[in-house]
Amino acid sequence: MAEDLFDDIEPIDGGVTAPKGFRATGVSCGLKEGGYKDLGLIWSEVPCDVVGAYTGNKVKAAPVRLSMSRMTNKISAVIVNSGNANCVTGKQGEADALRMTELTETHLELDEGAALVASTGVIGEPLPMDRVEYGIEKIARLIKNENSIQNFTNAIMTTDTRPKNFGCEMKIGDTPVKIGISCKGSGMIKPDLHMFHATMLVFITTDIVMNKELMHTALKEAIEYSFNRISVDNDTSTNDTVLLMANGLAENTQIDAENDEYKIFLKALTELCISAAKAIVKDGEGANKIVKIDIRHALTMTDAKKIARAVADSYLVKTAVFGNSPNWGRVIAAIGYSDAKFDLDRIVFSINGLPILEKGEQNRANISKANGEMIQNEITFTIDLGLGYKEYYLWTCDLSYDYVKINAHYIS
Repeated sequence: MAEDLFDDIEPIDGGVTAPKGFRATGVSCGLKEGGYKDLGLIWSEVPCDVVGAYTGNKVKAAPVRLSMSRMTNKISAVIVNSGNANCVTGKQGEADALRMTELTETHLELDEGAALVASTGVIGEPLPMDRVEYGIEKIARLIKNENSIQNFTNAIMTTDTRPKNFGCEMKIGDTPVKIGISCKGSGMIKPDLHMFHATMLVFITTDIVMNKELMHTALKEAIEYSFNRISVDNDTSTNDTVLLMANGLAENTQIDAENDEYKIFLKALTELCISAAKAIVKDGEGANKIVKIDIRHALTMTDAKKIARAVADSYLVKTAVFGNSPNWGRVIAAIGYSDAKFDLDRIVFSINGLPILEKGEQNRANISKANGEMIQNEITFTIDLGLGYKEYYLWTCDLSYDYVKINAHYIS
């Protein structure tokens, strides 16, 4: 495929508000202490096709189950609250999630079933619906005159320390098309996302005209190379949600096949999702560093994934990274219990390109040099198994004192 297909993909600002016809904002309704914004709304001027992916956790929050049931609907809005996950809240939680969508539909004059809902925050507490109802009325009125990506991203954050918004513009034929993405996530991050089946919420908007099945295919592939390749703390949330909404306002010729136009869209979508996924890892609770676990020459893809996940999820590896220690022994130990096929005498383990373990022997000179590499904010651990041709990668982060402090005081 010619690289010049992708030459015209340009980054743009605005997150989910970047594509034509999408608005977003956020308000405070009292779910968080201190008057912080805690209710966000995305609204499309026209109904959208939507595809999504949701947590693989068997305990799914009420808003997740409701939104999953509406994936065949035309969708015009997503109402999002932070400060309360509405999870393990029984029949009342289900009724509250439904009430949130009904109020959104009423105040925006939408068809029944045209709103989705997402929630993040504390598990097991019922929503104070008097506050939520007031907030939805307030934000539905406000969004008709206000379009603020800053207010939206502030409203969906929990332990996040920074907003995460990305966008790009490309040409589909001669027509400009935009994609925007806004997300939150810093803890309970080990996504296990299944197509149609403290939390990662990802909202993606686009004005493209595309066959819905192709949207599904594109999102599935983009997730595989991004959100399913990150780990902060080895916990899979009950509320993880990724939504892709397309309203067609770019008015390009509809994409109905996996042609060059589809490939351009897929490339742009995947790169945006990778940027968002890395931003979530960088903003991991208490994190200081992001580490890429790069597996090369594995015998099978299953083996590559097992080893990457074992190393990325190892608390001993993550604390060594926090301590600036090139502790290759902890990496090898994780490989050993990964249940993957390997030969220790073939492994080459490198830190930022410096081999420190080569075929069963440590390189003491490079270990000394690696001490300097470990103080970097971005580090790559390369594990060359020397057995086959399969490759895989994951991003993880260090595990610091602050992670313990944050989660010792955050009820979940």
